[in-house]
Amino acid sequence: MAMYALMSPGGSPGVTTTALALTYAWEGRALLAECDPQGGDVLRGFLAGSMEDHEGGLLELALAAAHDPDPAILWRYVIALDQDARNWLLLPGLRDPRHLVQLDGAWDTITELLKAAQGTADVVVDVGQVGRYDTPMSLIAACDRVVMLVHPTLRHVSQARPRLDALGRQVGSDVTVGLCVVGSGPYTFKEVSKALFDLPVLAWIPHDPRSAAVLSDGNRAKKSFHRSPLIRNTRQLGSAMRAKDVVAL
Repeated sequence: MAMYALMSPGGSPGVTTTALALTYAWEGRALLAECDPQGGDVLRGFLAGSMEDHEGGLLELALAAAHDPDPAILWRYVIALDQDARNWLLLPGLRDPRHLVQLDGAWDTITELLKAAQGTADVVVDVGQVGRYDTPMSLIAACDRVVMLVHPTLRHVSQARPRLDALGRQVGSDVTVGLCVVGSGPYTFKEVSKALFDLPVLAWIPHDPRSAAVLSDGNRAKKSFHRSPLIRNTRQLGSAMRAKDVVAL
């Protein structure tokens, strides 16, 4: 099993929605860890506040692990989104981005706990917008694969290029990186790849607002949800992420 990171250069490409769809469609047991320093969205989005009384998430895990380093402590703070099979799991993120300061010095511990979880589940880490001062680089460096979500537009590709360059300089060549094109725009996959260091485009996520709203806002899912364009294409993304043809920066 492995650990993967999803991120964006900014511009709202839907990292959390894609990460949630990815873990939903994952082949096997998958844990989504909301590690965006700006806060988590799933409790109030997909779960529509139905589990606001859940005692804990990323911050509480970090505080507890400071006193109890047992890797099993992670599972006290994980929610099963699939109540039957327990294959679709969530570690909720920060409820308030002002609590980020309390994670100072804790990212290494969080990284080790998530790495230990790979014995029982693949881990998908949502780190949100990369390139900010608070980006958890040590966590990204520990991942097996990194996927940058990008719109095929000049604005978004221009935002992604310096962030990918900085990412390569900070995490080195041990972490392999690929692209996921989101939505439509004037540029082809080949043009996006060429502009972004010839990184491979692993998949395309189409504009599918009805299905996205199920995951982002807790809207009622139709019976055909699992066959929707969003889920079909994120399933393809998952297959590509597990393949060996992703290259290092």
